Amino acid sequence: MDLGVRDRLYIIFGGSRGMGLEAAKVLAADGAKLALVSRSRADIDAAAAGLAETYGVTASGYVADGGKPGEIEAVISKIAETMGTPRGLLVTTGLTGRNGTIEDVDDDDWEANFQDVLMGHVRAIRATAPLMIKSGGGTVVTTAAYSARAAKSFLFPYASMKAAVINLTKNVAKTYGLDGIRANCVCPGAFDTVRVAGRISEIETSQAVSRQEATRILMHDVFKMPVALGRPGQASEAGELMAFLLSERAAYLTGAIINIDGGTDF
Repeated sequence: MDLGVRDRLYIIFGGSRGMGLEAAKVLAADGAKLALVSRSRADIDAAAAGLAETYGVTASGYVADGGKPGEIEAVISKIAETMGTPRGLLVTTGLTGRNGTIEDVDDDDWEANFQDVLMGHVRAIRATAPLMIKSGGGTVVTTAAYSARAAKSFLFPYASMKAAVINLTKNVAKTYGLDGIRANCVCPGAFDTVRVAGRISEIETSQAVSRQEATRILMHDVFKMPVALGRPGQASEAGELMAFLLSERAAYLTGAIINIDGGTDF
């Protein structure tokens, strides 16, 4: 399928690894130009170089911390100056380390999640949307989470901010549709990240069970997230969805909140 992205520029926050990088690969395979943003200079330069070498496209790495006011705005301005006007924006970043029950987390933890999860999205959209509107339109893809719509007692700040991202996305879609802006939100369930793989290994060792059983225990008993497919997702599976939403093939899709979670009860 031709995604209609050739020679168009896409900005990806969280583009050095995981879902963001996997989405970048799909776009690059169809000839898109890519501006990847991460907190780590070494990681983002390696990711951009890998895309350029593998797919023969223009891919550049930029450094910014979405949780710090001014950094996103500055990096998007630099991207526009050096690479041109973006056609699409994908935000996959979001703090997950400072979480717990409402009794466990303090104001600083809530503030950290607010800045990184919610305001990271707000700043990226606020800086990018006017550029796309001036050039005739574009698309925004945000990342919320399964926990934004299904209560998780150990993720109070994170889940609350991800719920706000869903509302933000719907507002962008409704407000700027006539300006040519589409906005959709992806809600991943449990994915096979480094952190999840580590927790599976811990259960496998501590309980002397197979990796398959350790995975079931983590998904069902710990995460309280039994899924029809019985496994965590792969980053590439989410990346393909995100790339499609960014593409011209999704031209009539906006304001959608899409679960990619292996089939939950939600």
